[in-house]
Amino acid sequence: MKNKKIQSVRAWGVGLLFLVLMMIASCQEDGLPEGELKCPVEAVEGQEDDVVGKWKLVERRTISLFSGEIEVKDYSCDNVLYCFKPDGVLQINDNVGGWGYETGVYNYELIPPAENEDHIKLRIGDLKWPFKIGESEMTLNMAHVDGPISLFLRIE
Repeated sequence: MKNKKIQSVRAWGVGLLFLVLMMIASCQEDGLPEGELKCPVEAVEGQEDDVVGKWKLVERRTISLFSGEIEVKDYSCDNVLYCFKPDGVLQINDNVGGWGYETGVYNYELIPPAENEDHIKLRIGDLKWPFKIGESEMTLNMAHVDGPISLFLRIE
């Protein structure tokens, strides 16, 4: 009888831990509070539904659902720039390398949500990113497949 209670408590604890990790992964903010970046980045406002313009990568979070670890990398002092042009062309300039796309020219497309989805996607090359955009911030979020959450600020 005692072993069943211990097993029940352990199962409940594991379930609670999993729930907490899922909540942490889903509680991502749209922007960073002032003073949290290593280097100040002045964001400008644009249209909330328009990706056209120049964006600077300021942060990348990787949340491991298996280990529960959250790795945060600040890119605010680096020059990782995404310049989205109206003709569907994206110019990426990356002075860091090794985090994602290399410096170069890519095609991009905004894909409306499917019937069972609540978010649009941003296709860059062959990869489709769940995508959220505001007036001055943009988030590319692959956390659902244990991938990164990349936060960009609009700079032009």
